[in-house]
Amino acid sequence: MFWLVAAAIIAATFGILALALIALLAGMMALALFAAAAFALSLTFCIALAFSARAYVRRAEAQWPAEGRFIHAGKARVHVREAGKAGAPRVLLIHGANANLRELWTPFADTLAQDFHVLAMDRPGLGYSSRPKRARTLKVQAELAAAVLRESGAEPAIIVGHSYGAAVALRLAIEAPQLVRGLVLIAPACHEFPGKPIWWARLAAAPLIGQLFCGLLIPNLGPLLARANIGRNFHPGEAPKDYYEASAVGLAFRPSAFRASAEDVCRANAEFAAQTPRYPEIFAPAIIITAEKDRVLSPKRHARALAAALPSAELVIAPDTGHMPHQLRPDLGIAAIRRVNAMASVSEPS
Repeated sequence: MFWLVAAAIIAATFGILALALIALLAGMMALALFAAAAFALSLTFCIALAFSARAYVRRAEAQWPAEGRFIHAGKARVHVREAGKAGAPRVLLIHGANANLRELWTPFADTLAQDFHVLAMDRPGLGYSSRPKRARTLKVQAELAAAVLRESGAEPAIIVGHSYGAAVALRLAIEAPQLVRGLVLIAPACHEFPGKPIWWARLAAAPLIGQLFCGLLIPNLGPLLARANIGRNFHPGEAPKDYYEASAVGLAFRPSAFRASAEDVCRANAEFAAQTPRYPEIFAPAIIITAEKDRVLSPKRHARALAAALPSAELVIAPDTGHMPHQLRPDLGIAAIRRVNAMASVSEPS
């Protein structure tokens, strides 16, 4: 509701300007002066929002700076973090929508680094990765993931994807199977959604008005509303008390990051429609982790349907973890990665 009111104020600012110009041209000076005064007041409000938004971006990036290195793939710059042993089996972590690499790094990296070479990437436009043209397509996002793998080593990797990151992992397995030893897909987004994308994603992804919405409103209102609504992702479980800070959730409310994620959400159905028929082509061992209840994605529509489509998939149920099994039951994710590694080792030539 707050977003709708503020969006209406922005729209009204330009409407009032148009009214003032029309009144001036029509010789209605009293109305023109009134409209001009209203426009000045509304414009002042918008300028204040813009300065506040810029200050928020500076604070967020100071609080959660880039902690990895950057890989250049064509015109794109991908932020990557690494840990673990060189030469050990590789694991690539790919986060979901409105997130960054810390989303999966925090629950998994320290434990996995004891036995694996762990990599995590910021998807294009999120975290600290740039967003090249056509980055809203899964093909381009998978190409960037492939570039990370090629630059950081020679061996294929286990790909771990959460939510929309699972869709990227699946596309990577389709387009570059030689780079994928196996898959661990957590609360995957992988099939078409019913209906239209949520309203705020459609608004944020729209030309011009979307840039105003993301540039003026999201940094000012997003963090306040997010802290109150994080629980939806974890329902029926409870969010860890330090989740917002540990996962750098605040980075998602920078204008460019929020708009990038909204573009992904709005493009998702078209991408899934093209990708879904190709899931039977993926023969890499896969483990899918899902909850019984998920308020973000339907486990039946996504995880269970995917388990039926993949030739070599296992389905693991993580009770009471909502859309965030990796946060509430990281032990299941770590066990799945170890099992996929063992299955891949058996199938590889000696």
